[in-house]
Amino acid sequence: MGYVNAKAPKEVYHLTQSKNLPSILNEKTIKRFSDQECWFCESIPNLKKYMEYTVLQEGKLYYGSGGISSYYPKFVPEDYVVLKLTPEGRNDRWVRWMQEIPEDVDQSFRDRATEFSNLKIGYRGNLRFSEYEIIE
Repeated sequence: MGYVNAKAPKEVYHLTQSKNLPSILNEKTIKRFSDQECWFCESIPNLKKYMEYTVLQEGKLYYGSGGISSYYPKFVPEDYVVLKLTPEGRNDRWVRWMQEIPEDVDQSFRDRATEFSNLKIGYRGNLRFSEYEIIE
């Protein structure tokens, strides 16, 4: 299925390493990382669920941008913060990546893929923000 356009959210949540916080707040920008987009969630419950599918999968295989395989490292909560951001800029750059799945998979797999796709929203380019809140 690939990318689909998404409605611009009023606020987003972004998980980042604490060490990135000074430069993010200084520039008031979330920069894309090895991708066309930078990624966010639209609520704390979505972020928690997204983390269950990703960073909380310690030791499990994943494929990063460019199809490079890696393994999730141990997640250390003290090394991260969540930012609640008010985006600014163009509203036409928001997208969702809808997981591409084979036709012959069962419905429960399709449902999980759809859920995962809807947990995150991407912004094409680097996202500037006007207001923020740090949630530790």
